[in-house]
Amino acid sequence: MAEPGERELLIERIVAGGDGLAFSGGKAVFVPFALPGERVTARIASERRDFSRAELVRILEASPARTAAPCPLYGTCGGCNLQHLEYGGQLEAKARIVADAFARTARIQLDAVPVRASPPFGYRNRMQLHLTASGRLGLARRGTSELVELPGCPIACGAIDKWIRNFSGGGGARRDPPPGSPDRFIAFGRGEELWLEGRDGIAQIPVAGRTVRFPVRGFFQSNLSLLDDFVVAATAGLSGQRAADLYCGVGVFGSFLASAFRSVVCVEENPEALALAKSNLPGGEHEFFALATELWTRGESAARPFDLVLVDPPRTGLGAEVRAWLGRSRPPVLAYLSCDPVTLARDARDLVAAGYELESLEAFDFYPQTSHVECHARFILP
Repeated sequence: MAEPGERELLIERIVAGGDGLAFSGGKAVFVPFALPGERVTARIASERRDFSRAELVRILEASPARTAAPCPLYGTCGGCNLQHLEYGGQLEAKARIVADAFARTARIQLDAVPVRASPPFGYRNRMQLHLTASGRLGLARRGTSELVELPGCPIACGAIDKWIRNFSGGGGARRDPPPGSPDRFIAFGRGEELWLEGRDGIAQIPVAGRTVRFPVRGFFQSNLSLLDDFVVAATAGLSGQRAADLYCGVGVFGSFLASAFRSVVCVEENPEALALAKSNLPGGEHEFFALATELWTRGESAARPFDLVLVDPPRTGLGAEVRAWLGRSRPPVLAYLSCDPVTLARDARDLVAAGYELESLEAFDFYPQTSHVECHARFILP
């Protein structure tokens, strides 16, 4: 029986963000670390007009999909939030998160959302690490800016996990502390290779048969096991005269489009990333703009027709100005790469209103053990 201030709840599903969703008195209650079908006792932590947030107190009836988390810091470190769910269940939950976002926001009903799986552990090639006050490596504690020391990390790729363990254990890596920022830095690993922000400037890796260069301190995809498939899914079967790669970063996708289009327009507001995009794209009549995409849509380059537009926006999705430009310019094919299904669904609603059809949608599990999911959506004009 629940104690005063506690409630017994039946968890219905996992929602975007990874919490379990229950209802109490007709009001939504979000419960971290709870799974669909579980009956739990939870303590309300905060109340809003439309929903409540709660803390899991005890599990009264556990889901058969519940599993023991292999990481001793799970629930303390803020990195993972689904290690308590077996991997097949994670994929099912993410497929539903995407489908629910499209049904609720875009009013598009999806029969099924395919999700490409990743190795569940040892997949993460890029991590932002911190130095603790004691000079050890750490990550942020869940829900705070405090740091928790890392003995190792089961989702980190082999090179990064080995380096963390050596550093924390006082091994050889301890004599090679991360340079650069005194409190945080990027580590990138592939195979036996390890790049550290401050010590190493440019990393170079193969992606789907091409060599791609990127700054270690800049953004790059964190799961190389799925990157080849993601690039091929986004660019395969496309060709024409002129393409745009918006929010292009270092030009990973543009480098593949350049083989199928006479001209590729790359737009990226980070000038360091754009400089590398110029070196990553093969020769051709390409254009490069070190501008925010919103500013680029107002210029002469954006006024000319495109056979394809590929967008890879931040988590906030496409700005209203970019969505309006797409509605005016009407490229026949739009490839949309998303790291947030909620903003993707919002943008899909506006694109459909502008005359586009959702031709295909596929999710990619770039971040197992977390609730994050990335998608490739292709829109066409009928």
